[in-house]
Amino acid sequence: MKLKILVLFSLILALFSCTQNIKPTRPSRAPSIRVLLGRISQKDSLTFKGAFRLRLEEAVYELGKHNPFFYLSPAGTGFKMYNPNRLFVFNTNDVVKISPVAENVSRFKFRNKWYKGKIILQVASDGAILLVNKVDLEEYLKSVVPGEMPSSKNGYQEALKAQAICARTYALNQMASRRGNDFDVYADFRDQVYGGLSQQSRLASQAVDATRGVVLEYNDSLAQVYFHSTCGGITESAGNVWGARRQHSYLPVQKDVLGDHFTCQTSPYFRWTRRFTFQQLDSLFRVKLHHPIIPNTVQDTLRLTCHVSIDQRTSSGRVASLSIACPDTTVVLRTYAIRHFFSTAGKGDLPSLLFTLKTPTDSVLVIRGGGYGHGVGMCQWGALNMSLQGFKYYDILVNQYFPGTYLKRIY
Repeated sequence: MKLKILVLFSLILALFSCTQNIKPTRPSRAPSIRVLLGRISQKDSLTFKGAFRLRLEEAVYELGKHNPFFYLSPAGTGFKMYNPNRLFVFNTNDVVKISPVAENVSRFKFRNKWYKGKIILQVASDGAILLVNKVDLEEYLKSVVPGEMPSSKNGYQEALKAQAICARTYALNQMASRRGNDFDVYADFRDQVYGGLSQQSRLASQAVDATRGVVLEYNDSLAQVYFHSTCGGITESAGNVWGARRQHSYLPVQKDVLGDHFTCQTSPYFRWTRRFTFQQLDSLFRVKLHHPIIPNTVQDTLRLTCHVSIDQRTSSGRVASLSIACPDTTVVLRTYAIRHFFSTAGKGDLPSLLFTLKTPTDSVLVIRGGGYGHGVGMCQWGALNMSLQGFKYYDILVNQYFPGTYLKRIY
């Protein structure tokens, strides 16, 4: 009898301890994010596939089956939406919502890209029409992750998971900071590249599903996460790029190495070289700074009369300040303006600010550098290499690029 009582008591204790360890139920549904797809200042168009509903005060209209195509155009104090069969006219203060009847079937096309989710139309302060896509956050990430990182190799899976977590954390931060705005994120490099359904890939979608609801946190709050293509062997601190207000202990300057190799050395931008002749620099000076170079003599047009020098570097070795001293003027460039000054047709801006200068002759300037992007946070090529080497996504994030943070599933 005593044995039976003891066994029963043990079972009750075990059951009680199990119930005590059950975590509170989290919401199973992801939030929706509002993505600005475009600003329409002249006639543009929308195409619907599957059924959509436009709900107005006087009636509910079905779009898609019998009205699959509409033009959008600013009109006086508002805008209009029309085709040969229908004309809708809206005022400046109207917020027009077009909802899919079946989320998994209904699609719409805008500027040659197909999207899922709702459409929100409204007029901006300058009279342009804002076209916003309100879509499930996880669905949004399935188009963002392959737009931000190569997703063609099975060995990239852990890096893609890391990217999904970074992109999710970044998006939630933007949603919180822009809650009172007309949209949460831009669909381009100003936030994250969102290319719609055609940009999705199998591996990227699997990575998003595998990390559903997982974010990076620090001290019980969302971490401020950043990422870039290639760090060149050393990451940059957020404070060196955007000021002390955005500096965090988990975004430090640190060498990015695996054993005795740089983590991102397989990147095509790990090391790079740009060359500029005097004539090219003269052209850049005139076009970018709207100031012609005046040579001392006629002979000076044949050699480099401007002296380009690095004035200051950040703690990571990146250029913080650069001077261009010419016969009649001196210009000081800082941070991103340096990269933009040296942009050329076909090559764009300088890949990064991690570079050195050399003048092998009196008519040529050689810039040798490493990395691509601002260098803060996760190095994407480094993450890809770590994934190929067998590291898991939490190693990439917590142990390598965001030390001091931790992972948390919030839904």
